[in-house]
Amino acid sequence: MIWFLFVPFTVACGLFVITRLGTLYLERAYPPFGRKVVNPDDGAVVHLVERGKPHPDRPSLLFIHGASSNHREFIIALGNYLETRFGPDQHCLFVDRPGQGDSVRWPGDHSPRVQADRLMAVAREMGADRCVVVGHSWGGSVAAQMAVHHQAQVAGAVFVAPATHPWPGERFQGVDWYYAVADTPVIGWLFTRLITLPVAWMQIGAGVETVFAPAPPKQGYAKALLARMVLRPKAFRANAQDVHRLRTFVIAEAPSYRTISCPVRIITGDQDGVVWPHIHSDGLERDIEGAEKIVIEGGGHMPHQTHPDLLLDAINDLIERDWTIAGQRETA
Repeated sequence: MIWFLFVPFTVACGLFVITRLGTLYLERAYPPFGRKVVNPDDGAVVHLVERGKPHPDRPSLLFIHGASSNHREFIIALGNYLETRFGPDQHCLFVDRPGQGDSVRWPGDHSPRVQADRLMAVAREMGADRCVVVGHSWGGSVAAQMAVHHQAQVAGAVFVAPATHPWPGERFQGVDWYYAVADTPVIGWLFTRLITLPVAWMQIGAGVETVFAPAPPKQGYAKALLARMVLRPKAFRANAQDVHRLRTFVIAEAPSYRTISCPVRIITGDQDGVVWPHIHSDGLERDIEGAEKIVIEGGGHMPHQTHPDLLLDAINDLIERDWTIAGQRETA
């Protein structure tokens, strides 16, 4: 009888050690290289990378990554294009959402509304009193909450393959089963400390292929993103909570998008198999008066990576529109 207990206990201990060693390796190999900013409202710590300086006559750019990602997402996509297009002084903030990258996951609610409030507070702390917000995928739901609840601070919003509207699927809230398991009390703690890192370590490449499909993956993307950082137990569980709980949140919050009054651009691929454009991007275009949608024929879930020029054009449009509105206010 004791052998039936000893064998699974030994296996569990081995998996725990592998996970712990893998986590230590990742955190020592890839230490934070940005800065950690304390949210003045509640003391939560947000890690971000800042470029340029705030300017009183020009909105800052606030980039919000999606699920299973971090602040590097938009740096990889846009790189030096930002400086070429907008100059070296354009103020840009690339944030790690709570629990991802090197940002701390604070206790309590982690909904897109709460994340929007916290990240807006941090942006103000960095001198970004007025922003063009850019949200990809899950980050699109955060950008939407910013546009709804922080209208004085948001000069415009760009939604890139956004996840913003209710989708079908009662089982596991319409997402992959492992997100639901990782979000389960007790079981989720064990799952993320025994299973996810050892099993998924070698599956990162397949995951990258899925999000880029039908286009081929961008060369060196997974390495540049430090994609395996999401396999750390705390990061994986935080990510699972975000993904598993999003559908319930947007069911309640999608009607509020009709109150968004800032200029909006939506960029989507018509072959996105991760976030269905006919639900989310079409829904935003329908709900937000004046929203302009750009559709990439044959495009997948990563239009900012495959077509960075379209994103830069959209951002530029919103900056120029904000200049025009500001000029009208001054001459009125």
